Amino acid sequence: MPATSSVEWDPDLESFKGRSTTTYAAAAAAAATECAACHMPVTARTPLALSVDVTGGTHEDGTEYFSFETQICHRVCRPPALTFTVGHSSPIEFTPQAARLILQNPLTGSSTAALVFTYLPMMSFREPGGELTSALVTALLRNGFQLAMGADVGGILRDTGPAAGDVTCPVTDAGVLTLRAGQATMYHEQLDPADPDDTAWLAVARSGTVLVIGGDNLTFNSAGPDLDAAAQLGTLAAGMVPVIASTQDRSEGTTALPGSADDPPVTE
Repeated sequence: MPATSSVEWDPDLESFKGRSTTTYAAAAAAAATECAACHMPVTARTPLALSVDVTGGTHEDGTEYFSFETQICHRVCRPPALTFTVGHSSPIEFTPQAARLILQNPLTGSSTAALVFTYLPMMSFREPGGELTSALVTALLRNGFQLAMGADVGGILRDTGPAAGDVTCPVTDAGVLTLRAGQATMYHEQLDPADPDDTAWLAVARSGTVLVIGGDNLTFNSAGPDLDAAAQLGTLAAGMVPVIASTQDRSEGTTALPGSADDPPVTE
């Protein structure tokens, strides 16, 4: 079995991930804190195995689309594996993961609110003759976000320009935060106005714009979001989004991931 650092992976994974396979495997191992089989801790020096469940289908125009779910196990608990299931005949339920930060500009001393988010499972698509592409990142780029070339949040803040003009972050008095592209909802979250951290973030966000960072291969832990793998794999995008006051407490739409007319929507 091929291996990247301490993690072995099924060689068939390369037919989906191509040149990014080793980085993908390393990122999955770095994000794991426990074995998916025995639930005991894993460390960087523990021999590990990567299992990937791929669900995919081909649209009538020839576009292939895939979702990926990964598990990291001790190698003694479970060998590397890859399964493929033909699917996507019905919408997939995506689970959001996010972190909110308050960043300080060292030059001006001003504060900027940042929202970092992703969805699981990851959805990718491949047009005929093309390479596998992140559906979420493609959706962000189509709405004026820019690829982030590094993982340093301060550098991303410095280099990021505004998203498209119809991309906004409505925030209600009750603390409902929504990321909208036109009439489509890309992210939705209820913050707690009674929580000091949420209140502080909302106060900074309402003062102007939010730095929105999204993509695939992001991981979240107690220290905050880890963007290293996403930056290395080119699956990280960012944009400055204006915050507007809103009286609407619930999202009314979803944004379809690109790749085909039947691609599942991003849902909260």
